[in-house]
Amino acid sequence: MITREATIEDWDILLTFFKIIYRENHPLHQKEFWDWQYGDEKYGRSFICLNDKGEVVGHVGANFGGGLAWIINVYLNEECRGKGILGKLYELARQYYPLAATAANAAGLGLYRNMRWIRYYDLVRYVKINPNCEVKTIDNVCKEITVDVDHLIQKETHYFKQPSLKGIVLSDGSTAVSQENVGGLRVVDVNNLQKLEEEAWSLGYLWIDYITSWNDLKVKDLEKNNWVLDHESIVPWRLNPLEENYFCDITFLSELPLDNEFIVHRSYSDHGRIGSLK
Repeated sequence: MITREATIEDWDILLTFFKIIYRENHPLHQKEFWDWQYGDEKYGRSFICLNDKGEVVGHVGANFGGGLAWIINVYLNEECRGKGILGKLYELARQYYPLAATAANAAGLGLYRNMRWIRYYDLVRYVKINPNCEVKTIDNVCKEITVDVDHLIQKETHYFKQPSLKGIVLSDGSTAVSQENVGGLRVVDVNNLQKLEEEAWSLGYLWIDYITSWNDLKVKDLEKNNWVLDHESIVPWRLNPLEENYFCDITFLSELPLDNEFIVHRSYSDHGRIGSLK
């Protein structure tokens, strides 16, 4: 078994592996997405294990942000488990930055517990529905809209260069992802909350959301402005495809202790990815 960093030249064997382990239309079935996620060492790296046939049998991805390597896209073929391979892949990621993770599934949580990682309060997602919406049902709020935002398009940062993502900068400097197929604006950075809301409603969005860590003091302003935690709203977390009553349940962990002031940004890890590629 060989463990090493992957490059774009490995795409064919990576795709064979991803086709086996991920659902149809998963972003990692697209070369352009893999290159965005892992093609630049300033933003992320992909680590693989190869068997004697040169086939990929294990993968660990790392998204770099906030001085951490956020572990994502972890999978090891069953016959390779229990042989220390995953530890070797994590060590490759650790050579870049200390390790952290969000959105771990049950198997991942068990792994991180065994590794003695620190588990923090889950991420929180706040939602606000356009006050002009008289009938607040999922069919009336999470529906396709048409908005004129071409003059606001943002492509200046790595996050907003994500394939199929439509990022915008509002007049107050706040940034967000326009998800018009379900009527919403997914806020990335909040600058002036009042102006952000006013512009979102004037553009025609039916709802806005914001996800962050529990210790982000900006949520105090959100609550004052009548934003609610997503399970108190009708706008689900999963929107592509739309899954009614599926709300945010995203665990946040790190291998080493983090500063009390550390805030999880939407661009860290893969909880900030918006939907699937077309």
